[in-house]
Amino acid sequence: MGLRAEIEEDLEDFLEGDDYGQSVVLISPDGVTYSDLMGQVLYDSISQTEDGVQVIDHNPVVTLRRSSLTKIPATNEKWSVNIPTGPRDDAPRETLILERASEDGGSIGFIRLYLRKAEQVAP
Repeated sequence: MGLRAEIEEDLEDFLEGDDYGQSVVLISPDGVTYSDLMGQVLYDSISQTEDGVQVIDHNPVVTLRRSSLTKIPATNEKWSVNIPTGPRDDAPRETLILERASEDGGSIGFIRLYLRKAEQVAP
């Protein structure tokens, strides 16, 4: 077995295992629900402004194992992602919008989903 195959197998434990994985539900643009997914949910992340200042983003990032997905979200597609609001198994859940999907994990077996809250538009 090659190193990439070993890394992909390790992702099963790291991203989907009982110790660290959390339940994630994806809803595709055509309404298909993928509900038996486990992944890593980070509730805060660090980004950098144009001026080079690091700031904390309070938008969750979900990391999923590519081999667990039957369809890979593309950046220009409008997906909904339902995640727990905190790291506990009994945490309430919320549905967020896929802002963009990373395309950088194909060679090592994972994809990151950058989420944001849906904006409410007044009638």
